[in-house]
Amino acid sequence: MTVQVLGIRHHSPACARLAAHLIETLQPGAVLIEGPSDFNHRIRELLLDHKLPIALYSYSNSGERPAQCWFPFLDYSPEWVALRAAHAGGADVRFIDLPHWQYRTLPDARRRVASVEKDERRSRYAESVAALCRRFACDGDHALWDHLFESLPPDAHGELRERLDFYFHELRGDDPGTEQDQAREASMSQWVAWMRHEADKRNDRRPILVVCGGWHKRPIETTWPTLDGSIQPETFAPSSEHAAGSYLVPHEYRQVDALGGYGAGMQSPLFYQWAWQEGLSSAGQRALKQIASRLRGKRVAVSTADLIALELTLQGLSRLRGHAVPLRADILDAVQSALVKEALDSPAPWVGDHLLTTQDHPLLREALLAITGEGGGRLHADTPLPPLLHDVDRELTSRGVQISRNRQDLVLDRRRDEDTPRSQLLWRLRILGVEGVQLKEIRAPNAARRLPEALRFEEHWSCTQDDRWFPNLIEAAAYGATLESAARARLVERVHEAQGRPATIAAGMLQAIRAGLLDMGEELAAQLAREIPTMHDHAEIAAAAHVLLDVVSAGFWGLDTTGLIGATLLVMADRILWLLDGCQGDRTVHAVGDVDAVRVFDGVLHLDSQAFDKRFCLETLARLAVSSTVPAAIRGAALAVAFVHEGLTPDRAAAREQLLAIARTVPPREALGDFLYGLFSCARGVATENDAIVRAIQAALDSMSVEDFLVALPRLRAAFAWFPPRERGALGALVAGVLGLSQAERHQLLQLKQGADAFIDARRIEGQALTWARELGIVT
Repeated sequence: MTVQVLGIRHHSPACARLAAHLIETLQPGAVLIEGPSDFNHRIRELLLDHKLPIALYSYSNSGERPAQCWFPFLDYSPEWVALRAAHAGGADVRFIDLPHWQYRTLPDARRRVASVEKDERRSRYAESVAALCRRFACDGDHALWDHLFESLPPDAHGELRERLDFYFHELRGDDPGTEQDQAREASMSQWVAWMRHEADKRNDRRPILVVCGGWHKRPIETTWPTLDGSIQPETFAPSSEHAAGSYLVPHEYRQVDALGGYGAGMQSPLFYQWAWQEGLSSAGQRALKQIASRLRGKRVAVSTADLIALELTLQGLSRLRGHAVPLRADILDAVQSALVKEALDSPAPWVGDHLLTTQDHPLLREALLAITGEGGGRLHADTPLPPLLHDVDRELTSRGVQISRNRQDLVLDRRRDEDTPRSQLLWRLRILGVEGVQLKEIRAPNAARRLPEALRFEEHWSCTQDDRWFPNLIEAAAYGATLESAARARLVERVHEAQGRPATIAAGMLQAIRAGLLDMGEELAAQLAREIPTMHDHAEIAAAAHVLLDVVSAGFWGLDTTGLIGATLLVMADRILWLLDGCQGDRTVHAVGDVDAVRVFDGVLHLDSQAFDKRFCLETLARLAVSSTVPAAIRGAALAVAFVHEGLTPDRAAAREQLLAIARTVPPREALGDFLYGLFSCARGVATENDAIVRAIQAALDSMSVEDFLVALPRLRAAFAWFPPRERGALGALVAGVLGLSQAERHQLLQLKQGADAFIDARRIEGQALTWARELGIVT
């Protein structure tokens, strides 16, 4: 009995044909395939009548968040062909690699570059490939592979194997590989030794065939004879379904394309599907037809003359390169030569290892997409599915939501009790990234006032059980066995992924509210607290906090959101207060953000939370208000919040006097406008309840020169923009009194002009103001 090791390239039609030929001619007793050994007891799932491509999906929850990986199968994948042929021939079929959830899903494995050509620890591999590319004048390893292997006649099995053995031997040489390589090769070698030992015990003299990646061929061949075959390989199993697991999922052609980021893949998988089914000659003709059809469908002018030139160029290129029939690189190079009319700034996207992006030439991009393939596979109805999918079916049924292959548009109103649970269900699916559930818009068409988006009640959804429905849900099973638990875990991960981006955190909180996950407050706040050190922009944090304040203060259509949002708001407020305490100097250009940050405390203090240190907050704001080194806008806003919430002194009269005293110390030209902008943001009442603040402002204006006044005017106008029309009228009456205007003059001051004359007058005044501003160098 012999052991033969066949080194292959994943998803190579030539290698798949060779694997099928060896199984047919050798009639092996066992076929050992590089694949996750923990799936052996479920290997019959792969023998069901699936439509490919599909993938063996594995996940692990050993780290802070779930890790995932995919092991795809196409009709021409050597592993798939070997599995099916071996089973048909009655051989014992086993996967012999480590479980994928044990090494491929771990964070260090995800960070490691998937493509061996790019791995710095495999420099010999890269150097050998580069030398061969130069030797055979091939642009990149994909063109080299086709030139050396895919171009051989389908029946040239002996020559193909000789080339493969030599090629992989040269690539690996004496390279020990990475630690991960060594662990995997040790496992696969032990399986080979054990299977040989078991066959000897049965006196089974049939050969054993090992089908593995060519990189691992030489170590397995040299290692397995040195091992004790009586030791059965360890079978690793996860501690629970939540800890780790594997399921089959439908896959798409674009997901197995090397140009899309799959490091072990071939470029243009649809082209090789045609080559596998019909041969290279037919694949080339179909590729040309598909490319021309797609380009014309995209309104690219491809004339009959262009197609004739393309055909002639292709024939010449393939003959020049010694190819009996055109290869994929020949076709694409001919497309570039015959159809691209201008010079290119960079090599074609199929050359090298970069991914296909929108920065590539659009014609070449479309040509590649034409032979990448659209759509994907489908699992057999008897394929086991994770518990999450069954829970989703139960949830949809219980809430009366039907999602089918036909698109359904739903309009759900949060004000209706029957729509709230349906909306929560769809939001949970959306949190998990189920592509068939799309939120088109959120509206409030019948609202009496213009509601912020966070409070709008009418949700417009588009739902369909598209080709990604099952893959999305199966992959989401890594987060939990039920829809609620999975959505909860995904939200916590999203907060972690936000990496201190408050807007993302606020969006996650709003998603939790709309998904009905109101008990996640402490969990999300704790996660947020760990992200706090990465937040350094108090204005950015404030923008997110105001969104949450709108929801928690207004309520969310019958839901009490305090438990979810309250703790997060307190964490944000603490960080804002710390950051504000470090603001010094002139920050005029940041006045709006500074004031918005201080205004957060007005909302938080109104919540009256026992967990918030109200006294410390007000003492800090009062200290900021009197500090001459703090930016004026922050001083004014801090003073306003401290005044409104009785943080200056309990005596309101004394507090007003203190407020006026602080206002009088503000330099009129440089800072008065910003100070008042901050003050009026939260304390407009101090300007209209009596004329004290008006008199203080008037005194400051009287002390200013014309030039100083023009410098301060834009900021002063911004400060008074806080007042609504009714309050502006009251303020105007106070100004009239301070100025000592007569009744007629008061009427003229307070009367709003109407009609075209008012518009023309306003434009004249504005034009004059801009002229003065330009003369003084205030604006350009």
